[in-house]
Amino acid sequence: MAYASFFIISALFFFQVWINLDIFPVVWPDEVLFFSPALSFSNHTHLQTDVLKGLIPGMESKTLWMPPVYFLFSGFSLSLFPDTLTTVRLANVIIVYLTALGFYILLKRESITEWGSQIAFASVLWEPLLFRFGTAARMEGLTAFFFILSLLFATNKDKSKYWYVFLSGVALSLSSLSHPIGASFGLVTAFLVWRNFGWKSFPWFFLGGVLPILSWLYYIHPNWDWFEIQFGAQLARKRNLLGSFTLIDKVKVFSFGFGFSKLRLFIILTELIILILISYKSFQKNRKLDQKWILFWIWILSILISLYTSSEGWYVFHVLFPLALGMALLYDAKQYSSKLALVGVLVSLISLLYINHIHWFQTDSKQILESHFQHLEMSLNRSKSVYLQALPDPYFDLRKKRPDLNILEFIPGELDLPSEAYIQTIQSRDSFVFYDDQLMNPVIKDFIKKSSWQREEWEIPVPGNHWLHYKTIVYTKK
Repeated sequence: MAYASFFIISALFFFQVWINLDIFPVVWPDEVLFFSPALSFSNHTHLQTDVLKGLIPGMESKTLWMPPVYFLFSGFSLSLFPDTLTTVRLANVIIVYLTALGFYILLKRESITEWGSQIAFASVLWEPLLFRFGTAARMEGLTAFFFILSLLFATNKDKSKYWYVFLSGVALSLSSLSHPIGASFGLVTAFLVWRNFGWKSFPWFFLGGVLPILSWLYYIHPNWDWFEIQFGAQLARKRNLLGSFTLIDKVKVFSFGFGFSKLRLFIILTELIILILISYKSFQKNRKLDQKWILFWIWILSILISLYTSSEGWYVFHVLFPLALGMALLYDAKQYSSKLALVGVLVSLISLLYINHIHWFQTDSKQILESHFQHLEMSLNRSKSVYLQALPDPYFDLRKKRPDLNILEFIPGELDLPSEAYIQTIQSRDSFVFYDDQLMNPVIKDFIKKSSWQREEWEIPVPGNHWLHYKTIVYTKK
């Protein structure tokens, strides 16, 4: 029975991927930005971000605005298979599934029961947030993969061999070099290293963590000035967003990707309250907590603090794992509250069915998206150079159908860069595409005001709760 349910959980995950991958999640500009250096590495073994050429210094030569591990992983995928978004998304799907499988193995090592582990497994793989953020061509899946791998090395049963500790440090470092948020999970790995190998193993842990970072620094150091601009602009943007977001904004960002987001927030809050009560009663009775409960609290607090200090909905992907561990602990507690774990899985499953109903039964999303892109192609039929800040991002469609079109992406509209760095490139554009002209960069806005442009605007005809519910605004030179 356990094998059958494990197969069903996995099969539903892959079926959901199969019916949606080319259409959903909606193509985001981020995917274009990460695809560009990966394709460059696949073709020329150099990490160049061609879609930012002329917008940020050094982009035409070297990509330094993000650690390189995800670019290398995607580039390797593109070197083996067709250079399409589908290739990179499929690579992410495999990584996400392997991450969930590693998480399942970790729970078994932590003495979670078979059914508790499978509930956690389903809580990750059936949650719509995973399909919105985890299967997109971004690094969330790879970051989580290396982090979970670090936990597996840290919990190896052979406690006499410190090379497992070394590999745990390497894996955690690779997680951070996939995305810097991986560094905020380090306390979780360190706790398991300490618990299973003791303090004497920590030099090996630090050595494993330092070596990949030294390799990255070696890659950076010849072009430190470019790194300060490219990476520094990212940090400045996140700091500005952090200062402008209220607590309500942060809750909205946190809940955005969940299915039935308000109900899910209620379930999460209820889960945490019950787990606090159980932990308190257990500590009162035994004057200590079980190790797997300590692991949960270190993990969930690390993630929640990291999410509070960040400003991106993408990162919420990482909270799925500790929340799923919490559900497994609730189930194994065998109290009245254990039913909440089953309710949580059921809500995820119903959410998936509801999303598919909206996207494929209530509407034909593929036909709608194709029609939208055809409309956009007609609007750009006389254009030679376009600047995109659009959702869904038409880059991959235009790249296929208009290989003559010079396409640049949205960064100047998001980062605080001196206009001298990109104004000439902006002035070379003969068309602009936006999904919200309120987000338009002031330099671009002034340029459009001072010239003669034809403006066209339309909304994609879908219900408000549809993942394609966006507006498109096109400016083309008269």
